[in-house]
Amino acid sequence: MSTLSRLIPLVALLLPARALGGSSDKADFQAWSGAADAVRSAMQASIRTSWEQGTAAGAILEWNDAEYSVFAPNPFVSNGRFPLDSLQFAYSAAVRQTPDGRLSQNINDALDGAALDGASAGSVVLMGTFTDTNTSRVSYWENAADAELNYILNVAPRTRTGAISARDDSAQYWSDGVYMGFPFIAYYGAVKNNGTLLQIAYDQCRLYRDALLIDGPTGKLWAHIYDDTTSSWIDEGIWATGNGWAALGMLRVAVTIQKTPFYSSMTSQVSDLLSWVKEILDGEFAALGSDNLLPDYLTGGPNFGDASSSAALASVAYRVATFYPDQFGSNYTDIAANIRDAVLNGVTNLGSVSPVVNPLIWTETGLLSTEAQAFTLMMLSGWRDWIGA
Repeated sequence: MSTLSRLIPLVALLLPARALGGSSDKADFQAWSGAADAVRSAMQASIRTSWEQGTAAGAILEWNDAEYSVFAPNPFVSNGRFPLDSLQFAYSAAVRQTPDGRLSQNINDALDGAALDGASAGSVVLMGTFTDTNTSRVSYWENAADAELNYILNVAPRTRTGAISARDDSAQYWSDGVYMGFPFIAYYGAVKNNGTLLQIAYDQCRLYRDALLIDGPTGKLWAHIYDDTTSSWIDEGIWATGNGWAALGMLRVAVTIQKTPFYSSMTSQVSDLLSWVKEILDGEFAALGSDNLLPDYLTGGPNFGDASSSAALASVAYRVATFYPDQFGSNYTDIAANIRDAVLNGVTNLGSVSPVVNPLIWTETGLLSTEAQAFTLMMLSGWRDWIGA
């Protein structure tokens, strides 16, 4: 059975025939955007872990409450609108905060061993301090965000270079840690007008890149996991989703810095971050398969087409093309469009994105991935903003 015939129930409901042909970008977006509801509900039904909670919250923020996303013109002040959807995710993260400060991780009396993952919900939690119309909850949001920041800055293990470990029991670099922890540090710095935190967020991105960047078949890209405690690789493979996490995180740090009064003294840091994002886009997009999906691994693992990493990096391409068109031209959005169509054509009648890597076993295909669902919403949000829909 072909992919299209397998998806007829969803396509028939959500896509008028014109969207399958050559119509305008805005018409295509309006046709495809109906899929977002199914993608979103499948994402919400799949959340199990702290990183999924935070990543889903970030996707909801961009799609439903976009004026408070870091990609909006004035994201760090209230415009009077109550961002209900995002704060519902934030509230769940705060309610499940561990005594040591990690958001979303107190579930079934067990921690998941992650040092940075809880911070992925930190920005939406801190956002509650200036957007919640129930002012009696302001201190609740503030305390939860403060405890998370304290944990990652003062409690989490550090590598020998001072990088914050992605794990709580040893000093390890995981490429996804760049998304989990460092945008929150930057966001806290922006909201609290703290330039030191903005510099820390940049430095952490730099330290992670220094540790994980390796030579790949299409250029320099990020390996997945390095254990600084044992001075050995846990996964030296170039995992596409890991590179997607890194690009997503660095872009958010760059954009956050740029929207603060400290930007004038941090232009070189933003330039670095953008060049590192470009490095990832160039290397990954050069490996795009004939199915218009990125291979799960470029080296060190299987190369099946993966919609999860593909959607993540397509979302990055749309964002950088919107904000930095002189550096990221139409070649990036052309590839993003090809990826977008491949990803959306793979959404099943349950709203699940397919094919995707198993988020817990990186060398296997999976059936349902919260991060793939979130990345697809981020891709749709980036596309919407790029075309001004």
